[in-house]
Amino acid sequence: MATDINITSLFPALRNTQVVRTATEAFNTTFIGIDFGTSTTVVSVATIDKTTKEITTAPIWLNQKLHDGAIMSSEKTPTVIAWYNQQLFVGKGAADLKYQLKKGVNVWYSFKMELGEDLGSKYYNSELDRNSDFPILNPKDAAKIFFQFLKAQIDRHVRANNLPSNIQYAVSIPASFEANQRKELIYALEQNGISINKQSLIDEPNAAFLSYVQVSSSEKNPLTIPDGDNPKVLVFDFGAGTCDISILELGKDLNGIYSKNLSISKFEKLGGDDIDRLIAIDYLFPQLLKESRKNKEDFRTPEKNRIIGQLLKAAEQLKIMMCENIAMQMNNRILPASAFSNDCISVGYRIDIDSRKGMLSLTAPKLSYAEFNEVMKVFLKPTALVPYRSKNVEDEFATIFSPIQTALKKASLAKDEIDYVLLIGGSSKNPYVQASLKEYFKESNLLIPRDLQTHVSVGAAIHSLVYNGFGKNIIQPITSEPFIVITKDETPKVILKAGAHIPCGLIVIDDLVTSHDGQQAIELPICLGNLNKILYNIKIVSGSQQGFKHNTPVKLELEITTDKLLLARASVVGQSVFVEPINPFANKELTTEQRIVLKAERQANLEAEQNGGKPTKQGLTTLYKAYEKVGNNLRAAETLELLNDLYPNIYNFNQIGVLYSSAGYDEKAQRFSVCKNGQYVYSKSGKSSCLFLAIKR
Repeated sequence: MATDINITSLFPALRNTQVVRTATEAFNTTFIGIDFGTSTTVVSVATIDKTTKEITTAPIWLNQKLHDGAIMSSEKTPTVIAWYNQQLFVGKGAADLKYQLKKGVNVWYSFKMELGEDLGSKYYNSELDRNSDFPILNPKDAAKIFFQFLKAQIDRHVRANNLPSNIQYAVSIPASFEANQRKELIYALEQNGISINKQSLIDEPNAAFLSYVQVSSSEKNPLTIPDGDNPKVLVFDFGAGTCDISILELGKDLNGIYSKNLSISKFEKLGGDDIDRLIAIDYLFPQLLKESRKNKEDFRTPEKNRIIGQLLKAAEQLKIMMCENIAMQMNNRILPASAFSNDCISVGYRIDIDSRKGMLSLTAPKLSYAEFNEVMKVFLKPTALVPYRSKNVEDEFATIFSPIQTALKKASLAKDEIDYVLLIGGSSKNPYVQASLKEYFKESNLLIPRDLQTHVSVGAAIHSLVYNGFGKNIIQPITSEPFIVITKDETPKVILKAGAHIPCGLIVIDDLVTSHDGQQAIELPICLGNLNKILYNIKIVSGSQQGFKHNTPVKLELEITTDKLLLARASVVGQSVFVEPINPFANKELTTEQRIVLKAERQANLEAEQNGGKPTKQGLTTLYKAYEKVGNNLRAAETLELLNDLYPNIYNFNQIGVLYSSAGYDEKAQRFSVCKNGQYVYSKSGKSSCLFLAIKR
């Protein structure tokens, strides 16, 4: 006999009147769930009926000021901030200005995905500088300002509806968010009086599952657990900035029904924004160049990115129109023939972009269904081993099946062992995505809620009620990747496996020793997932000139907190060092070369901000040399060219030409390489008066 799944069955305390009577605070508290999204944020409230013990949920409509002064209200708030006409706009008003203003200067969006990367003053030329009432110099600042707006709107809703003033929060985040990303998010929340208690952060796929359980149960179409079976649910959360996968197991034991995480995908910065960007890069940008009679070599990478950024609005509109048209024709999640046709759609307006090469114009940005299908193939290849790299810029684009397959592998499951695939997130509306998942998971039932964008916040509100009101956690969180320590011979040692339940008890590693006599320092790099993803490096320096003796015991103690933060402490002969996970690039897999570049970029940003928004000569010099050192000759050439624009020096010209030549840009290299008296000098005309002698290295 099959057993229905609902919130009450997953949380038996709601049926226990004794427990409910003792939890009177739960009835005098407002439980809020926040789905902090890359493109859209939704806030919901959950309440429990004192008589029926039923949980009810509803999204909160937030007031948002438009740039013309009007106020609109919606349950969906664009995660965008703008500074316009000396006024701060958050939400719809800011989103309407998104493509008119300059990102990082007077408009900020997608900053959620930039949390945890300490690149210094990333927005070094921000109009909201340190002297502003609302300084925004980095993603953490932007998140802080955004939550300041949310907190004010939540307080207004509570007052207007006579809800209890005691507010408890839960915030949903990507399941694969790493320690440093969580740390900066918690900082932004706490700076605005949004107190997050222990496990009040909930993984987005888990929140989506809780919401679906409640909705399906209320609609008399609940998930069921057959006797003798343990159904597996793969939650596919595809939003604007992330593709987050979580696999859950449902079952029955002596305590009733349970749900538990089996695995979480690795962090993948992949979402609907990437689809927009690829349309802009591979189709609209070439259209713009052709109509404007320009070549891509005419523009340095930063300017190309700025130009492409101004094509994103049209790209997004083309994507939405195509998806809506195909969705209306789709039957049983199978794409119609028109999804592959050469029929074109245009946004119907002209785009003009000012550039260093004059005005660029695109009369009618357009895209055919066949071209859109080619774009979607990039993201829907089940067997793609390496990300797709565009020829126009250096961006890489991964497939949605990369996180899916890592989650299946971690759970030791084959795809035909998945019973349900639950789709969540705005990008899951895409009919090409739905058709691809149906084809891949032939043996599974696809579950597609009516509203893919508000689902997660409702689940977060349920979690807030259950956890903050009753101290229970319906789904125990787990680690997404293994934690690894690198020992003296560079052998990785797993200290905590992926999928381990958290919080976990103290982990003690006491089989480490020093490698030789006179060792002045002991270093213990802690990695996540693999050796290219360093969380931080514990370093203990000897207080003696003789250093540590050979085979001196080293003790390492680790603890995973309820918020998935890793705390570490190392000790040797009485010396102890406690370290928090503050590595600025911990959420990326980085090679040594990439770390060199990021360190130089961070320094250049800091110096530019301190220099009033203008990059410094020293900062750009260090940055171009870092690019050159790691073999990125194109970015080295572009950075040196910018350096020369800001701080002219005739001796730079030949090196610029050599670097462009080494990068394969011979035509551009010749513009910097006219032979004169044995020296290479710059020619603004781009015409050589002698042979170009710079050879590729």
